[in-house]
Amino acid sequence: MPRRRFRPWRSGPASELNEVIVAAVDSEPIAELIAGRLRVEGIAARVRYESQAGIPRQIAAVGLGFGPGAFRVAVVASDAARARDLLAEAAPATYRRRPVLRAVATLLLIALLLSFIPGVIQLVGLLFGFDQ
Repeated sequence: MPRRRFRPWRSGPASELNEVIVAAVDSEPIAELIAGRLRVEGIAARVRYESQAGIPRQIAAVGLGFGPGAFRVAVVASDAARARDLLAEAAPATYRRRPVLRAVATLLLIALLLSFIPGVIQLVGLLFGFDQ
């Protein structure tokens, strides 16, 4: 795929109507990382913060999720399909299920929980005065 020359972001009311959100995350560093990936490929991108609870961006805590607000990566509408394709290529690999590992972990957890039963029975006996 040939590299396109970087076009600076056009500011003004017309550009806001012509932009498309291609990603939404809950932390600014991740949003800037996504925007940087798009900029390297020649797609003009900007990060917007949209508060849902009136919290200013400067005091929005990182990692609170989408409740107080979200950082959105916006691109010009004409570049939206290409931007989504680039972001889809960078998506993490699907999780591979490991049933044997899951079975072993489940058995270990059950064994751990069963090891506490004698102590709990003894504690209940002491608390309620049962003599054995």
